Parts: sequence; structure tokens; C-alpha cells
Amino acid sequence: MTVPAAAPPRRPAVPAPRSAAAPAPAASPGALLWWSLGNRRRDLLLASALFSTHQLGEALVPVLVGATVGEAVRSATPASTVRWLGLLALDFLLLSLSYRFGARASARARQHTEHRLRMALAERVLRPAGGVRLVPGDLLSRASGDAERVGAFAGALAGTVAAVVVLLGSTVLLLRISLGLGALVVAGTAGVLLAQNRLSHVLRRTSGTEQDRQARATALAEELVRGLRVLKGIGAERAVAADYARGSREAVRAARRAVSAEGALVSVGVLLTGLCLTAVAAVGGGLALEGRIGLGRLIAVLGLAQFVNGPMRVVGAAHARYVRALASAARVHEVLDAPPAVPEPARSPLPPHGKPADPVADRLTPTPPDTGARASADKAPGTLDFRGVPLPGGSRAEWSVPAGEMTGLVCADPADADAIALLLAREEDPGGGRVLLDGTDLTALRLAALRATVLVSHHEPVLLPGTVADNLAALTEDPTAVTEAARASFADEVVRALPRGAHTTVGDRGETLSGGQRQRIALGRALAARPPVLVLHDPTTAVDAATEDAIADRVRRVRERRTTLVITTSPAWLARCDRVVQVPAADRVVTP
Repeated sequence: MTVPAAAPPRRPAVPAPRSAAAPAPAASPGALLWWSLGNRRRDLLLASALFSTHQLGEALVPVLVGATVGEAVRSATPASTVRWLGLLALDFLLLSLSYRFGARASARARQHTEHRLRMALAERVLRPAGGVRLVPGDLLSRASGDAERVGAFAGALAGTVAAVVVLLGSTVLLLRISLGLGALVVAGTAGVLLAQNRLSHVLRRTSGTEQDRQARATALAEELVRGLRVLKGIGAERAVAADYARGSREAVRAARRAVSAEGALVSVGVLLTGLCLTAVAAVGGGLALEGRIGLGRLIAVLGLAQFVNGPMRVVGAAHARYVRALASAARVHEVLDAPPAVPEPARSPLPPHGKPADPVADRLTPTPPDTGARASADKAPGTLDFRGVPLPGGSRAEWSVPAGEMTGLVCADPADADAIALLLAREEDPGGGRVLLDGTDLTALRLAALRATVLVSHHEPVLLPGTVADNLAALTEDPTAVTEAARASFADEVVRALPRGAHTTVGDRGETLSGGQRQRIALGRALAARPPVLVLHDPTTAVDAATEDAIADRVRRVRERRTTLVITTSPAWLARCDRVVQVPAADRVVTP
């Protein structure tokens, strides 16, 4: 039987990841906000120009209507009236087309801005050096809700620019009619912006709190759904549901406070705008009664006074959008600016076996230094050494794993087993001592090079979205290796038992499979990669004893002459090991 049925599609070359020390896309939330808009400058400029044309066309409508009425009163000739009506029709055509294509450009800017932020978040989370410790629900909230808010600001930015342009154009028109009318519009706009700037800090604080509470509620919901089977089994679903209800209520209260703050900010703008426009209409009416402006100009003044209400409200609301987008950008920036869990060395010696196992490591490993692999040239490749490494249980690791052998590691304290797996994967660095690979400290190796050589399969396997075949072939393009690994891990039996075989979808993190099925597929995935050094942490705890014994025997044969470390207390695995290392509890060890 071949698993999967067909060779996996050839994946493109993986781009070299950015160094763990590389700066975030921006140094501050504000800079990040504008960085996210940077690659859509053309769309934003186009949308701003087209929306400005639309708004100016709208502003010309009352002017053209006033001119048409004034011309009709003065000359009363049909030809003159038709000419002005024709200009009015052309104006409507222009503003209609401008809005249509401006809206398209604005939508592109919004979507691409959201996408750019999401890709930046994904790149940071997947960076080999790690460091992002947020729960998936919180990350999802930042990649969805916060990215959408920044995108909404990008979509509204062109409209704000157009509103400013039309306010300037309307002010110029009013200044030509009356200096006082133009001054009133300028003073009113400045007053709106100043008042809203004073209130913006409240909105920014409440908006950030709102997003935090929503993220917490999302994380609680995710944990509740993911652990529903276990919760029902122990009868704890009501208690967890009560926790979620409390979190949800907190999120609702935070959202209400944020909406109230935004409403206060917008209402102040509407009030000041209304007062300003009332003053413009009153002054214009007074000038008309005094005979200082004619009927046509009075109609233009009243029309402009009514029209600029919209742009002034847009300008007033723009500050609220900016503040909310800035609060969301701060939450995204918190992830992008998270320090790495482990430092990435600038230079690295070559990994064991001379050449790295994948193209990423090949690009990241320059000439070896004087100290390193050559210092242990007398050793077989793939040797692991722990030299005075303190463990959580209080003991100190001082042992070796010979190359080309299967070694069992029995830890009296489960915390020690977890810590050793994390250290070998270099998801953490030791608090003291050294962990060596063929005589080279792991901290001196580039992460991509190290992980191409040492593959750690943790105790709780995480399956990737997709099918069983996708997961088995995730780390290799060799169908023969996949078939061999599936047989060794008994994943081929899982395939035979599933309704659609290797094409069965595993669900989110493998939720559609049993614990034993997930473990066998994860083990098959690790074996298929054929790494020079393989670390297995309790790989078959959810598998029955007979199957576990058979798996251990097959893995022993598949990994012949390759370094394999099995962290376990299982007799089936320990019986297949060439040697067994005991990691005693702290009370049985004298530490200096």
C-alpha cells in the first residue's frame, strides 16, 4: 500500500526567513499604521483624486443651479438656460464616474492593507526564533478585527482627503462671494478638529480595551469548543460556560464604552458643524437682504452651506477612525515587536554531515569558524552532549547521546522531559551549561540549519490543516519515504480505517481523529523526514500496548544507523534502545 496514493506536489523553494534580530516593519504603532498603507499608495492617490473630483462635482451642483436660475432671471432666453442645464448634466456625469472608479480603488487599498498586516503577523508568528506567546484566539482577534480596523481606515482615508479638498474648494467659492462666509467655514472646521483632538485619547483607550476584551472572549470560546469532549467527560462544561459568559459580558461592556466614546466624539463634531453652517446661512441671508449679493449667489451660498455639512462631518469622523485604527495598530505592533524566544547567531558553523538537509539551511550556513565541528572531528556525526544543564526538577543534565544509536531517556520528573525536548528543538535556551551537537553549542547554529538536522516530535502532536496525506508528506517530497514511515508508525492502518483513506480531512489540529491516530500520523510525519537526529517524546502513549510494541520495533529498524533519542518510560521503547539514560529526581541528586 502506498501512502499517500500520489506523490505530494512539489513545493516552491522556501524563502529565507528574516533574522530574529531583524526590526519589526515599524518602530511604533503610528509608524506601523502608515507602513501598512505604504504599498497601496497608487490606489490611495487614485481614490483620493477621484473622490475629490466627485466631491468637487457635488460642490458645483448648487453653484451651477444658482447660476442657471440667475441667468434665467436676467436674460430669460431658452438657449442660455439650456447651456447651463447641459453643464449641470455634465457635472453629474463626471461626479458619478469619479465615485464609481474611486470606490474600486479605495476597496483595493482596504483589502490589501488588511492582507499586508495579516502577512506581517503570520511571518512574525512563524519566525524560527519564536517569542510570540499569545493564545491562538488572541492572535486570531488581532489578525481579523484589528487588521480590519486598520483596513477600514485605509478605505476611509481617500474619502477624508476628498472631504478636505472639497472644503478648501467650497471655502474658495465662498470667499469669492463674501470674505466673511469663507472665514466662518475655516473657523468652524478648525473648531471641530480641535475639539475632537481633545477627546481622542478617551476613544483610543476604550477602543484598545474593547479589542483586548473581545480577544479574551474569543480565546475562551476557542478553548471551550476545543476541549468540549473532555469538559463533558468530567462534568465541567457549566463552569467553563460560566467563565465564557463573564468574559463575553466584559467584552460587551467594553464595546459599549468604546461606542459611547466614539458617539461623543462624533456628536461634538456634528454640533459644532451645525452651529457653523447655521452661522453661514444667517450671514448669507443678511447679505442678501442688504442687497450685497444677488438671488443666484444667495442660492449658491445656501446650497454650499448645506453641502459642506457632509464633508465637515467626514473630516470630523476621520479622527475617530484614525484613533481606533491606531489602537488596533498598537495591538498588532505588540506581536510584531515581541522579542525572540532564542537569539539567532549572525554566523554559524556547518551542521553535521557537512551539508544542510534543506535549501533554507544551505543559504544560512557560511564558512565554519575555527572552533566548532572540527573540535570533535573524532566523533561520529549526530552526537548530542548535555554539559551541566540545569533542569526544572532540580537535577543537572550531564550525559551524552551517541551518534547512530537509539537512546532511551527516562525522566523521573515529567517537567524535565518537557524541558529537554524544548532545549533540543531550541525553543528555549538552557539557564546554564551547554547543549552540544557534534561538539558545537546549539546556540552557535542558525535555527534553520539546526532544525534541518535535529527534528523534535513533541508529546502532544499538532496536525496541520488538510488531509492525512498532506500531514504525512508535510516534511518531505519523497513518496517512498512517506510509505516507509507510514508503515513503521502504523499510520497505514489509520489510513485503511478512515472513510476516505489518505484523503480524509483531519480537521482543526486533528480533532476528527482519535488520540492514537493523531500520534501515529505525527510519528509517520517525523520519520518520513529522515532527519539525521530524531527526538521522540512519548510518541505512543495513546496507542494500545501490542501496537506500541510493534511500532517501536519498526521504528528501530527504520532508524538503523541514525541518531534517535526517545524520551519515554515505555518498556516497549526502552527494550529497543541501545542504551538508556536515567534522569533522576532532584532529591536523589547532589547538585553543587
